[in-house]
Amino acid sequence: MKYLICNLKANKTYEEMLDYKEELIKTNLNSLNFIFAPSSIYLPLFKGSSINLCIQDIALNEKLNLTGDISIHQLKSLDVKYAIIGHYERRKYYKETEYEILKKIKDALEQEIKVIYCIGESKEEKNRRVEYQVLERQIARIFNKLSNKELKNIIIAYEPGYLIGNNNTYNLAKIKEMIQFIKHLTLDYYQINVPVVFGGSINKENIDYLLNLNILDGFIICSSILNPENITKIIQKMTTQ
Repeated sequence: MKYLICNLKANKTYEEMLDYKEELIKTNLNSLNFIFAPSSIYLPLFKGSSINLCIQDIALNEKLNLTGDISIHQLKSLDVKYAIIGHYERRKYYKETEYEILKKIKDALEQEIKVIYCIGESKEEKNRRVEYQVLERQIARIFNKLSNKELKNIIIAYEPGYLIGNNNTYNLAKIKEMIQFIKHLTLDYYQINVPVVFGGSINKENIDYLLNLNILDGFIICSSILNPENITKIIQKMTTQ
């Protein structure tokens, strides 16, 4: 089944989240692999539900139980199954390095939390035509340090930085080319068929265009799912294409 990963980022007040939850639990989510990543403070609202919960990031030094951090044991007590790691915004604004990202990934996998590993080139890297080298580096510096068993618990989210938070027109042929590159690389070098999802300002309108990419294993979506009604429409399109 296809993946639909919904990342709410730092959106919704508590009252808004209560309303959002009521709408979400009415939605038929069983027709695909639905993964939901609200702000960490709202994860308890969904404990005990059938929804696959995801944290938007994990602490770099989670074993130290530092002030302001959330430990993986706390996440597991809330039935969190997935963690988004390496998101473009974390790399850009928090200057996360591949070393830090690897540490987070290994900590999550060690505690049996599956990882949604985000990769993607920036606009500047695209303009310099080094996007393939960028993706290869982002994959190799992480995958070379993981066992085959660990790799089986990773989903790759390909999110080109220049497509996040804007309405740029998609180059479908280019996206397909990049997804194929990721899949061939992980299969040829690591002998694993890693699921690859795509993200970058996806909404209920342009997803029709992207669904023509039958090579994709799903999507990671942010702003367009702030209205929970859009989730239903997106699921319908994904499951009837």
